[in-house]
Amino acid sequence: MTIDFWEFQFAYEEFIGLIFFGLAFLIQLVYLILLIKYIFSGRMKNKEPNLPSVSIIVTSRNYVDHLRILLPTLLSQDYPDFEVVVVDDCSTDGTDWLLAEMKISHGNLKTTRIIQETDFPNALAITIGVRASSKDWLIYLSPLCEIKDNQWLGNYAQRLEPDKEVAIGYVHYENSVGNYKNWIRFENFISFLLSGAGKAFGVAMPVFEYNIAYRREKFLELRGFAAVLDSPFSENELFINKIANKKNTVIQNNKTTPIGYTGESEWIDLVIFKKKQLMLRRKFSAGQRFFRSLNLISRLILTASLVFLLIVSPWKFWILGAWTFLIIFEMSWIAVATNKLGEKNFLPMLLIYKAFLPVINGCFIVNQVFSSQKRKWK
Repeated sequence: MTIDFWEFQFAYEEFIGLIFFGLAFLIQLVYLILLIKYIFSGRMKNKEPNLPSVSIIVTSRNYVDHLRILLPTLLSQDYPDFEVVVVDDCSTDGTDWLLAEMKISHGNLKTTRIIQETDFPNALAITIGVRASSKDWLIYLSPLCEIKDNQWLGNYAQRLEPDKEVAIGYVHYENSVGNYKNWIRFENFISFLLSGAGKAFGVAMPVFEYNIAYRREKFLELRGFAAVLDSPFSENELFINKIANKKNTVIQNNKTTPIGYTGESEWIDLVIFKKKQLMLRRKFSAGQRFFRSLNLISRLILTASLVFLLIVSPWKFWILGAWTFLIIFEMSWIAVATNKLGEKNFLPMLLIYKAFLPVINGCFIVNQVFSSQKRKWK
């Protein structure tokens, strides 16, 4: 059976394959256009930098050695109005002694302590940190984070403009420790770009629980995590997802605002990272789920239809050329994005990872659907 289309004649199965390939190609092209729009969205509206007051909240449980490294850099930020609030969450490693010692010489350091475990440990620690803070904006970090220099806060706060209520920053995994750190790096990078692209439709999605910020008054106005306590993890990401929209959200996309993450990146950490993302999607809006699912499904269809057409179609070289153009176009703009976010030695392996990304995500989705055991994360 053949189909005549314009002046061309196609076999029926070839024509169907071309339709699927063409639709998937166009959808991926739209996602790339949104990515390009995000890459060029980092310009400030106002010539004069905006410098609101900022509270940096760090929750810590038995990370005294990491606090000893992180806090001196945080407390020495070149910024006019900020404070660092450390919540000692039931630590038993001498964290209280270190904080007491540092408070003597740093007037902008506030500390508070949780002594007893609760059913919502992470939510409680963050809420206590918010209550102890006194500034307009709240930025969240972990003791496992690392800050490049004392200009980080000033660069981050410049984008916290008066009409904004949410900020989402990038997290580097380059200095994390483990055999799977590159896989987590790639997944984190791709998810962050997808979130930036989604902002054009008002569906920006938080990727990581640190280097994110929102206004203190917004937290208090909505009674904190009251609306997301049915989730055993990621309260901060869910809260941001609840209040963020196209107009009130800024997604940081320059070299000076990312932070580093020095935690472990072994197989179990990759599994937890992926499962957290998959379970977070259950709380996403219909628009957010559609945006992410359409990207994944269109990539799968593009790859499957490409393989099929290379087998059955006499136009295989034209089809392969169109696919090659899309990949080169995509990699070119991803190279620009890696430069803007300060990623290094990234692109060659990222190309390989992206080729397997639909399969990897598919495996995790199937595993999550059929997994009867739910893990509780802090």
